[in-house]
Amino acid sequence: AICLCISSRLSSFAFLHQKVCWTATAERGFISPRGHATARHFFRIDLTGDVLKEAQLMLSYARAELEDAREEAARGVDSGLWYRVVTESEDGIGLRETPALEAKRSEDLQKGSVFEVDKVIEAEGKPTFLRLKDGSGWVFDLSPVDPETPTVERLEEFVYKGKTVAEWEVQVELLQSNLDEIRGAGKR
Repeated sequence: AICLCISSRLSSFAFLHQKVCWTATAERGFISPRGHATARHFFRIDLTGDVLKEAQLMLSYARAELEDAREEAARGVDSGLWYRVVTESEDGIGLRETPALEAKRSEDLQKGSVFEVDKVIEAEGKPTFLRLKDGSGWVFDLSPVDPETPTVERLEEFVYKGKTVAEWEVQVELLQSNLDEIRGAGKR
């Protein structure tokens, strides 16, 4: 599902769980529910129509991104070397400052995170280290050492802005469903 983060300055969305989770900041006067809420629940406190406008904007953005992703995939554009975090660890996988297991951990990439790599360091019998293209650090793949406990998987399909075309399609479908639910709540 989609998590819409609505604030006066920023709008973003990310895949999250299986139901819609609407969040708003206190500066807009909305309640920030924990867990899940439906658009119908959120609409009751949206007296200005901002949620509807925001949902329309998010759907428009996702449709444009899906169209761009399809066009670039059809043209055969090389989308780079992309990986997804698949570890079962609650903390995800640690982003390190240097390509070493004992290196300082700067942050964590959660399961499902997708990232682009610009350098790969492989050594027989040791984890493979992957440098994130954005320069934020290194992650490791344990598959060469322990094939039963992978930490990342390479994405073979075309990736556009961190998502496959199929993920963009799902995102558009979910946003359309959310917009339909908001419109339905407004007619009550």
